[in-house]
Amino acid sequence: MGGRDVRLVAGARAVSWLGDEVALVALMLHTQSHGAIAVAALMIANTVPLVLLSGVVGRLVDRYDNRRLLAASSAAQVLACAALAYAPSQPTVLALLALLGAGQAVNSASWSALLPAIVTADDLPRAVGAVQASTTVAGIVAPAIGGLLYGAYGTRVPLLVDAVSFLVVFGAGLALHARRVVSRPETKQRGGLAIARTDALLRPLIVMLALFVLLGSMVNVVDVFLVRGTLGASALWYGLAGAAYSIGAFIGAVGAGRLRGAVALSRGLVASCATLAIGLGAMGCVPNVVWLLPLGVIAGAANGTLVVTLSSLVYGHVAADVRGRIAALLSGVSNGVQLIAFVLGGVLTSALDPRAAFVLAGGCGLLAPVLLGRAVLRAAAQARTADSDAMETVS
Repeated sequence: MGGRDVRLVAGARAVSWLGDEVALVALMLHTQSHGAIAVAALMIANTVPLVLLSGVVGRLVDRYDNRRLLAASSAAQVLACAALAYAPSQPTVLALLALLGAGQAVNSASWSALLPAIVTADDLPRAVGAVQASTTVAGIVAPAIGGLLYGAYGTRVPLLVDAVSFLVVFGAGLALHARRVVSRPETKQRGGLAIARTDALLRPLIVMLALFVLLGSMVNVVDVFLVRGTLGASALWYGLAGAAYSIGAFIGAVGAGRLRGAVALSRGLVASCATLAIGLGAMGCVPNVVWLLPLGVIAGAANGTLVVTLSSLVYGHVAADVRGRIAALLSGVSNGVQLIAFVLGGVLTSALDPRAAFVLAGGCGLLAPVLLGRAVLRAAAQARTADSDAMETVS
């Protein structure tokens, strides 16, 4: 059952990601002629619900059958995408994008909470790695598909493709064999942030997540200026550098899925944080664009490892009845920090040379393993000891 359901989750997440990216690329290309503010409005409209609704979504996911939530949110997204394809005005587009973001908040938290119920604790890293690898592949091909479809048909066909992707998610959710048992909640549920604040392992993990989302999103704004301006490379080389990073992320996700146990995962996390930080700093020091290819693979592999190890540590550690709230918290933190990072990236672009921005990002990234690495390793070791004691007590 586990293998079949993991394939369903990985496939559904990849198809959903592919559809979303295809639609977003088409909308951004269509909106580009209206200026940077209009493009930013698209991103904000789609992302803000993921941040603002994280608390509500977390409680929903921990209280109701996740398969039904997946079906309901996917059905709403199908209708929203179909309406977007025929939206008459920009305000209507923004409102429908916000609705899609709300549905995505429910979808994302539901999938994340379901996955640990499908597999054993030992198999969780492999399952997380499979899901991350599949979405990485979807992210590689989606921009090209979105660009081709927009060039041939405008925005309507890409948006209808996204609607079909949510039909796939709807079917995958109903086809799952696994069930996540949700207990009746206490009168007043604690939110995800309150839960994480009192947990010795979750606290540093969430800080690490926020820091690297911030740094990664900031350099995503700056990297085009590094490649095209400072290094004087062509648009082809810019695409190749991005592809190298994505290939590395795929390798890292697959490799990290082989790790077993909280201690091994925590060591992989700390090592990946240090490697990613060094990789970002090194990118700011390259003499020519060719060096960005091997560095991109290394940094991408570190990023893929970071995502898988952090997710596996979090969902393998928290109690089953709070996974929805923690999943929604992680999504809210990631997307909230990303919004801040886009603004800071623009500031850095105007205030610093691109090389200096990358070196600064690398230096800041090293703070995570230096300041938080020991706390993560210690908390993971204590969690393993507690789990072992619990198993002995049961036996």
